[in-house]
Amino acid sequence: MTAAKPLRAVSVDETAPALTEGQSVDVAAMSGSHRALLVAMRDRIAGAVSNPNCPPRDLASLTKRLQDIANEIEAIDARDDDVPGRVRALESALREVAPEHELLMGMINDRFDASAI
Repeated sequence: MTAAKPLRAVSVDETAPALTEGQSVDVAAMSGSHRALLVAMRDRIAGAVSNPNCPPRDLASLTKRLQDIANEIEAIDARDDDVPGRVRALESALREVAPEHELLMGMINDRFDASAI
């Protein structure tokens, strides 16, 4: 059995390693990123589907799951791409309902006050 790496403090300028497209499912699951997990699962299932030794009884369900995962990834990417557009649409809707709302007037003080606890 190999010894586990001891925990250590990180330096101020140290950053987490970048997520890669070709990481394994278990590494992606530990990363905490739902998209990274979906990408790893997609790659794993795509490999199984393209394997000529894939049992025919599994091919249909794997293909369906591959399509579902691809759609989920596409939906996540579409949501991430349109954040400014959604914010503008929400501001416009709020302006119609409550033109003097404090969110639109910049009157919200969201600074943390420890004495309020």
